Order: sequence, then structure tokens, then C-alpha cells
Amino acid sequence: MRTTNRLLVSLALVALVLTASSPAPALAVARPRATVAEVRVAGPRVASGFAILVDAQTGAVLWTRHATTAKPPASLTKMLTALLIRASLPPNTVVVTNRDAARTPPTKLALKPGQKITVSQALAAMIVISANDMAVLLADKSAGSVRRFAQAMNLASARLGLGHSSWHSPNGLPTPAHLSSAYDLAILARAVLRDPWLAKLVRTERVVFTTPDHHRHDLHAHSLFLKQYKGAVGVKTGFTDDAGRCLAAAATRNGRTLIAIVLHSPNPPADATQLMNWGFGAGRNLTTGQVLPAYVATPSVQTLLAPAPTTTVAPLVTTPSAQLATQAPLGSRLARWRGDMRFSLGIGASAGAALLAGTSLVFRRRRRRPITPQ
Repeated sequence: MRTTNRLLVSLALVALVLTASSPAPALAVARPRATVAEVRVAGPRVASGFAILVDAQTGAVLWTRHATTAKPPASLTKMLTALLIRASLPPNTVVVTNRDAARTPPTKLALKPGQKITVSQALAAMIVISANDMAVLLADKSAGSVRRFAQAMNLASARLGLGHSSWHSPNGLPTPAHLSSAYDLAILARAVLRDPWLAKLVRTERVVFTTPDHHRHDLHAHSLFLKQYKGAVGVKTGFTDDAGRCLAAAATRNGRTLIAIVLHSPNPPADATQLMNWGFGAGRNLTTGQVLPAYVATPSVQTLLAPAPTTTVAPLVTTPSAQLATQAPLGSRLARWRGDMRFSLGIGASAGAALLAGTSLVFRRRRRRPITPQ
């Protein structure tokens, strides 16, 4: 019996120990949700090695590829030329074609020396059909020469915040060291769209005008992107052997305008289409964190080339007596100083003698006075 009881007690103790050592059922604890990994959106499929996509209103850069690498910009140069001419010459100003313009290689409007055209007509030809001769003509008219106009282009470039550009031609024809970047060209395209007259011109597919000497011109844009992409609003095509095929494109959808720049591309309209579709679609909420510099209005050529003001220092005005004093010989000035010193010392000596005489007289009078006995 005792053995049975001991066995029961032992079993009870073992059960108690096992129960105490086993962990109690864990209460349901609220775990924090796992952090959702950043969704990586595939970028646009672009063949160009130098490209950028920008929001025209905010300046936010959505996507880039070697966007700050300086490359030949071909006729995309004419965006800066157009901005400078708009700031410098009234649109109705009549310009007479000169030999420099007439000798310019195609593409060109092919005016002969002496023929007339207005500034607005020349700008239309320069933008719509990329007339190289009109760029030279307008540069000569506004600055006096193509060389001086190139100086104005570089000065304007610094004002506008173009940090990767060097300009030597108003039309973009091959010139040594004539370079720009996709980033800088996006700044220029944004400025073009900020000018209402230019913004209307760059989205125009056909321009018809009659020059002051009654020559009629019917011009058609050859930008496939402008013709084919829904919502396209410009901006400029370009091509040279060195630069390859280039395009500054812009399109608007649902109130938002995007700017795409593609340089040295095998198919600029296709690259621009890819960038726009991505920017309006999968990449619409993405950004690289970069922002274009704040918009600055383009200054006029005259302002840029004006000489810096000079500061004239007025001569020191002196009185005639001061001039005589400064011009007097050193010997005469020393003699005058000795005379002044003698006069001062003489006055001092006389005053001292008078003082001593007075003191002696008082002393003598005191000695002569009789002493009264007490």
C-alpha cells in the first residue's frame, strides 16, 4: 500500500514538474506588416544613348541616360537662336538677304541676295523646315555677324543655366566644339514652350506666307513625331553626319506636358514615342530627384553684347591755399616754421618775465610793512 502511494505521489510530482516547465500557449501578438519592397518599374526602351524625359511644368526629370554628356546638337541649336531673335527683333522687321545667308548650305529657304523677308517669316522657315540660311540671316541682323551672335549665344547659355554647351553656329551645321547635352536642350525646349508665339509655331505642320517682295512660300514640317504622336506639340528635329538624328519632342496628355530629348538616335520618333508612353503611363509618378533650373527669360542680343559699364573716379578737389602749401619749397616751409616758433617763444618769455616781476614787487612790499607789537 505504501509502495502504491509513493508511486502515485511520484507520478503526480513528475506531472507537476512537466506542466510547470512546458511553456504556456502564447497569446496572439500583433506583428508589424512586412515592409513592401519598392516596386521597380521597368524603364522605357530607348535606342538613343543620350536622352532625357522632363515634366515641362515642374522641371522634374523623370528619366535620363547620359543626359549631361556634350554631343553635337545639329538643328536643335535653332531653339536657342529662335529664343534670342524673339527677344531681340520685332516680328514685323524687314530683313534683306545677304551673301552670307545665300551661301549657307541646305536645308534652306534659298532666298537670293537682296530679297526681303520679315523676322517672323524667317523664324517660321527656320523652325518648320529648319532653314539654315534664315538662321544666318537673323544672326547677322541681330548681332552684326555670326561670330558676334555666337558670343551672345554663349552668354545667354550661362544666364539660362546651360552647363554643358558651347555654341559656335546659329544653325547647328558642323562646327568644331559646337556641343550641347540632352539636359541643356531640355531647358531650351521648355523655354520655347513658355513663349506663346514660338509654342504655336513649333506645333504647326504647315506655314504659308508671302514675303514683302511678293514671293509666296508654302512650307511643310517633316517631323514624323509631330504628325503621328497623339498630343504632340513640337518641338524641333535635327540631323548632321556628326550629330546623327536628333529630336526635341513634346506632348500633352490630360493637362500634363512632357519633353523628351534624344540625341544620335537610329530612330528619334520611335525613341520619343517610347519615352512619352512611359512617362504618361508606368513612369508617371516616378522621378530621378533632379530638377531643371528655374526658368529664366532669354535676354536680348543687344543686352548680352553691351559693354560692361565703366566706373570713373573723380579727381581729388583741393583749395588753392592747400595747393600752394603742398607746392611750397621745403626750405621756405622750414623758415616759416622757425619764425612761428620764435614768435611763440618770445611771447612765452615776456609773459614769464612779467610774472616774476609782479611776484618780486609783492614780496618787497611785504618786507617794508612795519610789524605791530602785540
